[in-house]
Amino acid sequence: VSTQSTGSRSELIRNLLLQVRMYRIVEKGTPNTLDYRIFYTKDDKPISPFHDIPLYTDDSKNYCNMIVEIPRWTNAKMEICKEEPLNPIKQDVKKGKLRFVNNVFPYHGYIWNYGALPQTWEDPNHVDSGTGAAGDDDPLDAVEIGSAVATRGEVKQV
Repeated sequence: VSTQSTGSRSELIRNLLLQVRMYRIVEKGTPNTLDYRIFYTKDDKPISPFHDIPLYTDDSKNYCNMIVEIPRWTNAKMEICKEEPLNPIKQDVKKGKLRFVNNVFPYHGYIWNYGALPQTWEDPNHVDSGTGAAGDDDPLDAVEIGSAVATRGEVKQV
């Protein structure tokens, strides 16, 4: 490996780390309750993870940002809420009850970090010709299969 390519990689890593640090999460309420929310700030100003965090990490478009909704080994079904101002992450509700993903023995929760790609959306009016499935009216889902356990709300580069 040449010195120049190592320098480029180091610069890329430094830029990615700086970008990750620019977003801060603010938790409101108590986890596993209907009022729990995760909000985001950048430069101490509130932002939307859906609209204000870019899809790509930089102009090269080699890496995407992923908003971690459900960290590895957890099972609270969290998602970006499109209907609330600033689109906080909240626990999904069905028939008035908080939702949890199923455990697959011997594991608890998902075996990967699960989340969404910002500034994307699956159109429910579009049916994929290959699968016959329509979009779910949410940001695109993403999974990060690595060894690290993310934190809820973390912005990861994938």
